[in-house]
Amino acid sequence: MSKILSLTSALIFAFTISAAQATDISVTEKVDIVASPSSVWASTKDFNSLASWHPAIISQTTSNANHPGSVRVVDLGGPTITEELVRFNGEGKNFTYKITQVDPAILPVEGYISWFSVRSNGQGGSTVTWMGNFSLVGDAKAADVEKGVRGIYRAGLESLKATLEAGAQ
Repeated sequence: MSKILSLTSALIFAFTISAAQATDISVTEKVDIVASPSSVWASTKDFNSLASWHPAIISQTTSNANHPGSVRVVDLGGPTITEELVRFNGEGKNFTYKITQVDPAILPVEGYISWFSVRSNGQGGSTVTWMGNFSLVGDAKAADVEKGVRGIYRAGLESLKATLEAGAQ
């Protein structure tokens, strides 16, 4: 009897792990920008600057600048997303933030954590990387959510590129 119970527990644990892993999603988008890393970082480093270069953001408020624990509320023209700055590395030109509150009807994710960085591309310009990891909520389809997050990143990165390269000419 104890062998059956142990086997049943092991199978339930294995299925739980498999199901959790099946819903974990990672999205990475990059863009090369013809501008120095210091110029790109100057335009993106402030946790309160997202609305200045991302076309989907109507406005935002931030509680404590670039200090870990700072809370950013992003207004998408009705729905909002609340994010918290987890880590800020000015010298390394990167920061990490997490979503702490979002309506699952807008973005059906949980455990969302994102990393944003600016690096030299070795050709006098910059590579900007925006990546996120998260799990799905409810019966959301992984491909749909991944496509949506990828689109959010891509729209922001393309807007940033266009803005900075237009200003460099």
